[in-house]
Amino acid sequence: MLTRVRADARGFTLIELLIVISIIGLSTALAAPAIRGWAANAQTRTAGSSLSTTIRLAQAEALKSYQPVVLYRTSETTCTGNEQASAGGLYWIVKVIPNLVITEANGAITPPAQCGSITSETSNLTINGPTALCFSPSGRPVALNNPVGGAASCNVPASGQIVYWIDTSTSVANLKRLSVWVTLGGGVRLCDRERTESSALPDGCPAANVSWTI
Repeated sequence: MLTRVRADARGFTLIELLIVISIIGLSTALAAPAIRGWAANAQTRTAGSSLSTTIRLAQAEALKSYQPVVLYRTSETTCTGNEQASAGGLYWIVKVIPNLVITEANGAITPPAQCGSITSETSNLTINGPTALCFSPSGRPVALNNPVGGAASCNVPASGQIVYWIDTSTSVANLKRLSVWVTLGGGVRLCDRERTESSALPDGCPAANVSWTI
C-alpha cells in the first residue's frame, strides 16, 4: 500500500537556511559596536573605581601609621617596595616613607608595602596623571621631593586639585571619559568629565576650585 508523505514534514531548504544565517550575521555585525562600547566603558569604570579605592587606601595608611605615604605607579609586577616608578605604569605601590629621625636612631625600618593592579584588562587603557601621589599623616596631599626611585617629586598644583584622566582608545561612539579628582582637603571623587556636577548630573566632575574634604 502506498503511503502519502505529508507536505509539512519537509525540512529547511538551502535557501531558507542561507537566509537565516544572513540574518544572524547581520544582527551580529550591527550589535558588535555596541558590545565593544559596553566592554570599553566597563573597563574604564573598573579602572576608575580601582584607582579611587587605591588612593583612599594610601590615605588610610598615612592616617594609620601617622607618617607620610607615597602611592606611585609602576610597570613592574613584583611587590617588594623597591619597584621603580613609571609614568605609564598600570600597577601601583603604596609605601610608607619612614621618619628619618626614627630611622637613624633605631636602625633601618622596613615600611609596609601594598601592591596591586589598576585593572586586569590593560588593553587600550591609558591613565594620565601624577606618577606619584604623597599624603601627609593627616591624609591630605603633600609635596615631597624624591619619594621613590623614578619619581622626581610629589607635586601639589596651585589649582587645588590633583586629577587623573582615564580613557580607552577603542574606536566606538559614546565612550566614557572619566577622571579621579583629589582635592587639597583630601577628598577623592570618581566622575564623568564630560559633565559638570549638578543636582541633575550627580556623576559629573566638580567645578574648579572645589573645597570638599574627606
